[in-house]
Amino acid sequence: MLGRSHPRYFAMENVRKGLVGVGFLLAATAPGDASAAECLTSSGKTACGYHCEASDGDVRCSQTADGVCSVSSGVVACWDPPPMLRRALGDRVPRASCVTTDAQTACGYSCETNSDRALCAQTPFGECRASDGKIACWDPPAAVVLAKRERTPHVQCISSLGKIACGYHCQTYDGNLRCSQTPEGTCSVEQGYLICWDPPLDTYQVAFEASAELACIDGSEGRSCGFRCIATSRHSACGSSRGDSCRAEPDRVVCRNPD
Repeated sequence: MLGRSHPRYFAMENVRKGLVGVGFLLAATAPGDASAAECLTSSGKTACGYHCEASDGDVRCSQTADGVCSVSSGVVACWDPPPMLRRALGDRVPRASCVTTDAQTACGYSCETNSDRALCAQTPFGECRASDGKIACWDPPAAVVLAKRERTPHVQCISSLGKIACGYHCQTYDGNLRCSQTPEGTCSVEQGYLICWDPPLDTYQVAFEASAELACIDGSEGRSCGFRCIATSRHSACGSSRGDSCRAEPDRVVCRNPD
């Protein structure tokens, strides 16, 4: 029990009273420890978690130590990677990053931007490619990552004639682009057709909940989980399937499969 003369007593009282415009950081461990949970209060609002940031009356924190937060162009957003990464890599999950363009923020890995879009892969094994005004990102399936762990091969993206394809063993033929979806897959030209094949994902013999593959973003509309999440100063959303890609529109964030 802290006495009234103890310096931390006064700091905690100030947080409780919510002094407007002043931020107080109460770290769970020593200052500067990136893995320490904390609470941040600013403009009368408090958020708790990791890597907390505040700006213009918004306060947000990631909910895992592997997450990341960003303040840029009026957008305050925090992002957490899919839980499967912690299961596959343990304490060796690489630090994600965030990018912002045209007042929209995306976080993750291998991020790309163009004049009006920002997008990131969800795992350190994924890849993004920007080409001819388009952006595409792709990650290996959870079954692959959980089976191969740190030995998961990094995917590749190829582009041609305004098209982008990502995955493994990518090839182009006669204006078509194709990639396999697993390292054990294959792509080849057979009788004038570009064909890719993959073994069934259940052959990797790993069990996981569907939610283990979802990243989460905390933005102005609260916390959303899914794929290719982005946030603006007023909206945030994630795709509902692995093939979805999100883009910001004036009154909302739209996520859909570009195919």
